[in-house]
Amino acid sequence: MPAVDILVFAPHPDDAELCCGGLLLKARQAGLRVGVVDVTRGEMATRGTVATRRREAAAASRLLGVHVRENLGLPDGRLHDNETLRQALIRALRRYRPSLLLTPHWEDQHPDHAAVGQAGLYAAWLAGAPKYDPRSARGVASPERLPYRPRQVLHYNNRYGIQADIIVDISDVFEQKLELARCYKTQFGPGGGKGAATALRTRLSDVRFFDWLRGLHAFYGYQAGVRYGEPYCVKAPLCVEDVALLCGGRLR
Repeated sequence: MPAVDILVFAPHPDDAELCCGGLLLKARQAGLRVGVVDVTRGEMATRGTVATRRREAAAASRLLGVHVRENLGLPDGRLHDNETLRQALIRALRRYRPSLLLTPHWEDQHPDHAAVGQAGLYAAWLAGAPKYDPRSARGVASPERLPYRPRQVLHYNNRYGIQADIIVDISDVFEQKLELARCYKTQFGPGGGKGAATALRTRLSDVRFFDWLRGLHAFYGYQAGVRYGEPYCVKAPLCVEDVALLCGGRLR
């Protein structure tokens, strides 16, 4: 499997695009390799089916240009921060060896998001312990270098907003991010395709959804002095190796 620079752990297909789409678009513009690991197939969703969600994820992946995308097939709505989930996430980290891991915020109204957020943080550390799940640990450590672990873990936005530690300026790619979200026609906005007329309504399918999404990103953009921002949290201090980055006119 090819290594990637950035890997997203997404509890359900569509979470990566909705929560991290701006950062991923900017990463692709910069020539970085990005990957997405969907933990479930989204079978518990009120609208759509596993088959339609698979097609929607494929369309979004093509639009974004991800280098790898896989689905772990764990049970939707039944995720817990336990050995099963941690082991699956650790194996994904060892396959793709990202420098940057994006995982949900550790607190969220949706139990799946909270579980993946917490398990993802622990998995990032346990991935560097060769004796943990040794069958997948080949190449994790060697006498010449430290054990592999992601260099940084960022936690992305939850349902009701987070107190951001980092805000990524996505003003130049925000409209593209909306297009990524629109790939999921059964989930977001009043579209929905076949069967939409009789499908149950949700807050996500409301006609105002994309207005809300624009307002959310404008809110975080305002905090950073830009038009649209995408928020992230960290649990560990960020290490800056190049001090010139702090003097480059990009901080606000």
